[in-house]
Amino acid sequence: MAYVLVMGGLALSVSFTLGWMLWRALHWARGVMTKPAVRGQATPRPRARKAPAPRTAAANPAARPAAKPTPREPWALTYWLADRHSAPPLASFALLLYGLTRVVEFGMTQRPLSPPAGYHTLVDALGWAAAVLVTLTLLNLLARWRCRKG
Repeated sequence: MAYVLVMGGLALSVSFTLGWMLWRALHWARGVMTKPAVRGQATPRPRARKAPAPRTAAANPAARPAAKPTPREPWALTYWLADRHSAPPLASFALLLYGLTRVVEFGMTQRPLSPPAGYHTLVDALGWAAAVLVTLTLLNLLARWRCRKG
């Protein structure tokens, strides 16, 4: 049993490291692919202005369309949260680790010997940590959507 736990932990550590490297490489490649090509500095041309509308329509308030509300600028906390890119991989790792510990806990309850005293507490704490990380990931995705450009 100790061999399985040690080798399983080693395999999980190596898998996490390789997954993290793949995640960062894909993130870097996406950033390289989406950057526009740098060209010579072109001077911006002044835009042609429209002819002013007749005074009769401007004087009549019923003829004017309703003003659209201007979108508010996101808070600094939203920008800070949108810049954190570590929440999704950490949440997926925590969920994977929680699932594996639940399977091991189920296996331990099926054998005649009882699991170690603090193991159930450890599994519960890991489940809560995974839930917090998933919530943080959802907030991160919402902040990225709120701070998107365009």
